[in-house]
Amino acid sequence: MSDKSFEKRDELIKVAIDEFGENGYDKASLNNILKKANISKGTFYYHFKNKEELYIYLVEMLIQEKKKFFIENVDANVFAKDIFTIFIELGKAGIKFAKENPSISKFSESFIREKGNSIYNKVTKRFNFQNDDYMNALIEASYERGEIRDDLPKEFVKNVISYLFTNITEIVKLEKITDYEEAINNLIKFLKDGLSSS
Repeated sequence: MSDKSFEKRDELIKVAIDEFGENGYDKASLNNILKKANISKGTFYYHFKNKEELYIYLVEMLIQEKKKFFIENVDANVFAKDIFTIFIELGKAGIKFAKENPSISKFSESFIREKGNSIYNKVTKRFNFQNDDYMNALIEASYERGEIRDDLPKEFVKNVISYLFTNITEIVKLEKITDYEEAINNLIKFLKDGLSSS
């Protein structure tokens, strides 16, 4: 990938997020994006190979945006609490992020609907959402505090939790962000009742 800093980069990103969010990956028009952002094809192709590379770049950028938001909006003291409370607080922060960034939220909802398409598979493989070191660290700390039943193998619990959060769209039909909030809350209740040592 060549350097992604160029004049009108921000316009391209904003327009592309809206176009993909509105139309999904296949129906999104690269010509529309370039026209609305007022960027020449030459400039675009100097920085991106094609529509797919632009889409993957956006996903990567939005992941970083969300991580930054979480750092700024989740009280560090929360991480001294039990894992189930941490999950609830992270869920709330995720909903807040979605509400404060409606175009990103729409893009994310559009991405969820890509499940089963090749672009979805490429993105999930590229970012390996299930291999989450951060989530594993939370679970490790939870075991050390005795919050999770010790009759369940640690690797099994890590894999189940990671799989459930990563594949929640297979468990519940999610159309809008409020569906996600309810699904996450239900998932946390399920995990707490099934995993809690108390």
